[in-house]
Amino acid sequence: MESEDLQKMVDMLRRGATLLSKSCPVCNSPLFKVDGKIWCPTCEKQVVVIREGEPPPPELSSLLLASLANAIYEKLRGVEARIREARDADELQESLRLAVGLLEVLERIKRLT
Repeated sequence: MESEDLQKMVDMLRRGATLLSKSCPVCNSPLFKVDGKIWCPTCEKQVVVIREGEPPPPELSSLLLASLANAIYEKLRGVEARIREARDADELQESLRLAVGLLEVLERIKRLT
């Protein structure tokens, strides 16, 4: 465990977080409960625990949509670079088509949230 991650955990405890007996499914770091939510200090993300046979909690949908929106913004940055570097009309048209598709998905996500 890195000292920076350990320091994040210490800071969380000092701010009143509760150390849980569960670990992060991604990085295996200990999880903490903060304001009723479970967090991984190493991944710096909220973790949702779903027990087998239980329906997923409502907040899972919003977390998934937010994560999807972030991934689309990253892709848009790549498409922006492709637009700037396009050498011919076909390459530009393909990049613009990708940008429009990504923006349409972002608009749909916005309507759902």
